[in-house]
Amino acid sequence: QDAQSLHGDIPQKQREVTLKGFRNGVFEVLIATNVAARGLDIPEVDLVIQCSPPKDVDSYIHRSGRTGRAGRTGICICLFQRREEDLLKQVEHKAGITFKRVGVPSATDVIKASSNDAKKLLEAIPPSAVDYFRKSAQELIDEKGAVAALAAALAHISGASYIQQRSLLNSTAGFVTMVLKCSIEMRTMSYAWRGLKEQLGEEVDAKVSAMRFLKGKMGVCFDIPVGELSNVQEQWRDTRRWQLSVAKELPELEEYPQEAGRGFSRFGNGRQGDGGFKRNNWFKNGNQG
Repeated sequence: QDAQSLHGDIPQKQREVTLKGFRNGVFEVLIATNVAARGLDIPEVDLVIQCSPPKDVDSYIHRSGRTGRAGRTGICICLFQRREEDLLKQVEHKAGITFKRVGVPSATDVIKASSNDAKKLLEAIPPSAVDYFRKSAQELIDEKGAVAALAAALAHISGASYIQQRSLLNSTAGFVTMVLKCSIEMRTMSYAWRGLKEQLGEEVDAKVSAMRFLKGKMGVCFDIPVGELSNVQEQWRDTRRWQLSVAKELPELEEYPQEAGRGFSRFGNGRQGDGGFKRNNWFKNGNQG
C-alpha cells in the first residue's frame, strides 16, 4: 500500500500537501499521530487502526470518528495488550459502545486476502504485456496443468512462498488453536483436561498450552504445536459430551478467568498459560456517523 506520514514535526506546508494527497486518493494509507485525530475534514475513510488504546474516551471518539462520516459506515480496530484491557472497558462504559473482540488473522485469512489482491493485479495487466508471456504460460500449463500453474503464479504474486500457522490466542508461530466444546457447563478447567486425556492419553499434557474457557464455560480453547495436529485429529472421536475442532476464528472467551489451577499457571505447559493474551489482540467495532 502507498502510505504517507503525518505528525507534529512535519512543517505545516508539507502537512497540507500530505492531507490533500490523502483526500484526493493519491495514496491510500495515512499513518499519523494525534494531529490527525480532530479538526480535519477527510471524507471516505473506510478503516482506522489504533496501535494502542487511548488513555481517555474523547481521544478514542476523535480517532475513531475519522471513519464512518456523513452517513457512511466504517470500521475502527484497536490493538491492545492484556494489561491495557481496562482502558477499553472504560471507553465502552463512558462512550456507551460495545467492542467486538477478534483474534489475529489466521494464515488462511491472510492467504484469502492476498489471493484476492493478486487477482486484481492480474486483471490490471494490459493485453499487450500478456502476449510476451504466452509461450511460458503454455509450457507451465503443459507441465503442471492450468489450475496448478495459475495457483503457483498467484502464490508468487502474493508473496506466499512460505505460510506459517500462528496461534489465534497469542499469535505465537508454529501453533494452531483448537476448540473443545462440552454439552454441559464446566465448573473447573480440570474437567476439560480429563475429557482430552480420555481419548488422547496422558501425553496430551505436554502438547496443550494456553487453555482458556469459552464464554459461558461450555468449552475451552487451547493451542497445540502444528506438528501434533494430524495426530490429535486421528486419535480424537467426537461424542455427545465432547466435540473438538480447529478454530477458524477466535471464539468469545471468559473475560476474567477465576481458576488458579493448571490452565492459568504461568509455569505450566512450557508457555504463558494465564490467558494467552500476552501479545496484541484486537478490539473491533463498527462505527457509523
